[in-house]
Amino acid sequence: MKVLVISANTFNFSPSGPAYIAGAARDAGHTVEVFDCLFADDTIRELEEHITKFKPDIIGISIRTVTGMVPDENAEFHMKPFDTRVLVREIVDCIKRLTSAPILLGGPGFNYYGPDWLDYLDLDYGIRGEAEFSFPEYLRIMENGADIHTIPGCVYREGNQFTKIPRERIENLDAVALPAYDLFNLDGYVERNIGAGISTRRGCAFRCTYCPHSSLEGTRYRLKSPKRVVDEMEYILKANDSLVIEFCDNCFNFPLKPTIATCQEIIRRNRDIRWGTIDLKSISVTDDFLKLLKESGCASLSLDTAAASEKILKSMHRGYTVAQVRESLTCLARADIPFGVSLLLGAPGETPETIAETLSVIDSFPVPRFSITIGINLWTHHQPIVEYLRRNGQFPEDENLFDEIHYISPELPKEYMIDLIHNLNERKNCYVFVFKPYAGYKG
Repeated sequence: MKVLVISANTFNFSPSGPAYIAGAARDAGHTVEVFDCLFADDTIRELEEHITKFKPDIIGISIRTVTGMVPDENAEFHMKPFDTRVLVREIVDCIKRLTSAPILLGGPGFNYYGPDWLDYLDLDYGIRGEAEFSFPEYLRIMENGADIHTIPGCVYREGNQFTKIPRERIENLDAVALPAYDLFNLDGYVERNIGAGISTRRGCAFRCTYCPHSSLEGTRYRLKSPKRVVDEMEYILKANDSLVIEFCDNCFNFPLKPTIATCQEIIRRNRDIRWGTIDLKSISVTDDFLKLLKESGCASLSLDTAAASEKILKSMHRGYTVAQVRESLTCLARADIPFGVSLLLGAPGETPETIAETLSVIDSFPVPRFSITIGINLWTHHQPIVEYLRRNGQFPEDENLFDEIHYISPELPKEYMIDLIHNLNERKNCYVFVFKPYAGYKG
């Protein structure tokens, strides 16, 4: 069958999800093309032309987010809301005008809100979870005219009722198809300095209060072999050797042994591969470890610190201490690898004093760049923080997470937060991402 995969993402992120799904469909013997909204000048007109020319039998739409914030110099705090639903609805309306081909929804943004998306778009079917096997199975069943309503992870509508079939986790990640990055505008990604994302593991043993991954992927790690990871890197670079490979795992350096083994495999093959990650945790970061990363081609790192206050690290369940943050920064400061630090300010219990503690620790090191998020985006009931806020009366039971919902500690006064954001924006090489500037609002 002819399969069109639409990447509905318009943010400067790697299209790793659509690339893996497109690769899985192609591996199953289908003719696959990709329409990438990120580089479209006139999305609907260009999509119309693509559909008219390709005449797909099946169309899959990968949805990265529901809502978000985008930079805008004219908006308050230089950020304005962005609603992905508007674009996706335009895409679906365009498809319906041109073809009767079945439309399948998927992606991280769909994963958490299957029934909401189907209802919003007046569609009947989508797949949640790890779809590298379930998507080809859907295509096989559709081709044979069989029942698609038993596929693991699917959510479907019957009348006004929605049914969810339980997801299945992929045990053998080495058997997953290689990502079809060659179907994308790779020169465009290189020009925007966007890496080609790959995953090396699934599952997360951490239980950070704002993150849903441990509940969705499980707490037991499922790993690709080092050989498979480096095979994947080499496969991607055949399509464009100017790309930087981006490890987009939840935690790059835990468990540590597979990370070390992968770096050793890169070195063993004597390949000039440039790679980076934004998910380095403050765990087991040593001089020897960073030396190994550098030798294997590491071009950039970002320490996902979140905080450097003992109180906040504990309340977030981050799994490490301020002492480990300091040790990580000490090693990074003397390693010959460009690096940055990412912070998340505004978690429950956050006060001006805890923010001062965090900034004091970070500022005691020569950090080349900062990424600071203000406020916590509440996007799924799988985030432990949602249940915490409900127990404490800070979040209504009937609040719809399909809409834009944010949280920030009520112990952070409005005037303080406004001054803080302005001061952070004046820092050199500091990118401030504002979800909500101060407390005292619904939710």
